[in-house]
Amino acid sequence: MQQRRFLLALILSAAILVGWSFLQRRFFPVQPQPQSNSNASTAQPQPTSSPTTQAADTAPNQQSPQTAAASPSSVQDATEQRIISIKTPLYEVKLDNHGAVATSWILKSLPPENGSPGRALHSVGSTRENPQPLELIPQGINRGHATFQIVTGDENLDPLLASRNYQVKGADSGELSLDMGPGGPQQQSVEFILQDAPTGLSVVKNITFYADRYVADIEVKIARGGQTIPQVKLSIGPSIGDQGVTHYSFYSVAPEGIAVVNDKDERHLAVQINNKNGDRLALNGPVDWAGSGDTYFAMIAVPPKRTEGLEFRTQQYDHPANGKKESRYLISALVPVPADGSRTRVYAGPKDHYILTEASGQISQALGPGREVDLERSIDYGFLGSVSRPLAAPILWSIKKLYRLTGSYGVAIILFTIVIYSLFFPLKWRSSKSMKKAQKLAPRMKELQEKIKGMKSDDPRLKELQVEQLRLMKEGNPLGGCLPLLIQMPFLFALYRAITISIDFRQASFLWIPDLSSAEPYAIHLLPILFASSMIVLQLITPAPSADPLQRKMMAVGMPLFMLYIMWSAPTGLLVYWIVGNIVGFSQQVLINRLTKSEDDEEPPEEKTAGARSTKKLNTARVSQA
Repeated sequence: MQQRRFLLALILSAAILVGWSFLQRRFFPVQPQPQSNSNASTAQPQPTSSPTTQAADTAPNQQSPQTAAASPSSVQDATEQRIISIKTPLYEVKLDNHGAVATSWILKSLPPENGSPGRALHSVGSTRENPQPLELIPQGINRGHATFQIVTGDENLDPLLASRNYQVKGADSGELSLDMGPGGPQQQSVEFILQDAPTGLSVVKNITFYADRYVADIEVKIARGGQTIPQVKLSIGPSIGDQGVTHYSFYSVAPEGIAVVNDKDERHLAVQINNKNGDRLALNGPVDWAGSGDTYFAMIAVPPKRTEGLEFRTQQYDHPANGKKESRYLISALVPVPADGSRTRVYAGPKDHYILTEASGQISQALGPGREVDLERSIDYGFLGSVSRPLAAPILWSIKKLYRLTGSYGVAIILFTIVIYSLFFPLKWRSSKSMKKAQKLAPRMKELQEKIKGMKSDDPRLKELQVEQLRLMKEGNPLGGCLPLLIQMPFLFALYRAITISIDFRQASFLWIPDLSSAEPYAIHLLPILFASSMIVLQLITPAPSADPLQRKMMAVGMPLFMLYIMWSAPTGLLVYWIVGNIVGFSQQVLINRLTKSEDDEEPPEEKTAGARSTKKLNTARVSQA
């Protein structure tokens, strides 16, 4: 009967898993990437493309009113359209004076560390023979609200702000290239100016870039008829992230809207907003910071003071895929900022613990006392984030130290795993002993359960058997074996998060693995198969409370197969950790089984005595009844 129940449980678990996967794909589809940088066959925009010219990529019924209204003004614009290139050791940015927006933002490398140059960054769509730039801003499609676009909410004013060619202070004509870095200036500012006499509109947008950091400054000053507009919104997005990602999964998150509002972390996918709220989502409450980002990269705007009015806006467009049109979505954050020239800080870079901590300190110091900014909250530490985050930092520190000794993140993960499993060996010892004792007492427990099941409540033997059952439950409590394992769980969750979110493992190679942060790029994923195989062997030699051999074997095979499905597309760094952990666990379990064999393999002495005592009392009861 128990075997049939176990089989039924496995079947129901598989059905729920498959059904949930279907429902996720049907009602919560993962947002696909708008376009891969490595896909050279698709149409790419010219460097001088603008929000207006890119509107031709969408269907007429999807064209925004701002774009439609902008065309006449842009035709009459007497100012030349220009591209300004900003080059630093960390990133390259292209600004377009048409709307005074950013059209390209390429991350080049990580910051220098310990006197050595920072590691180069490339798109995930790269190969060793053909490295692709890591572009954060979608290219070749209608972007809706472009990055750094100003939005006032005025239907007459917004098209003008988005469609006019701004004057660039200090430059007359042609493209402008500003190089920063060693031997050159450490910061450069680009100032856009717009004067519109018919409407009395005056706009000044100043953007300052720094050579040694991912933080830029934006100052916006807007007046109409001599009156300063108190507040406007700055567009961050759309869909900031590695544009070379072609497929998103549980481990590779699609670009989403991120923010801290009312001191609460907010994360919103574009497809969810579009399905539930149409094309926009307004969040009430003071905004600490807001922006857009994927698993490893983000662009975040930090206003000089907490203001209200944050919006996430999405845009649906049709993308041809396999001869069919596929609905895809972009998401932009419209962050409320002052329009009186106050400085707004913008972070555009990796979502790395150390880099974000340093940037948070720089921004908090610039904002002054009473305003602590924590950009690390942009990292998704998961359901148990309050537990995982404090532990993830020392884990990353340890792995980075091991990397400096070995020169390989794969070897660093292996060494770290061995150290951690060695530290947890006493807990494993205690757990195994408790499980083994529970396994030995399981036949007697089953016998008592069968006896009690057929007895009446007034049977004089019932109380004695129940006392015997409680004694065995206390002596062979399986929870005694689970508790030491539960103590390890917060640490294991933190280790999982550290491996899956750290920028250090991204594109770090090991053996045949090109990238420890993603799944194996082959048809057959060898690491998940090795993981499941090692898990089967470990399950077979690990003591379990159940004494039924068939049930144990089914569990030893069923659970690894289930985990094989879950871990098929997991990051290879995480799989290296699990495989090494299983190998170390196997060695530890063999040692534990040998050392505890003579002690635990003896039959419990109380069982025989309890049986005799029970029989004697039973005979006495029969004589008295006679």
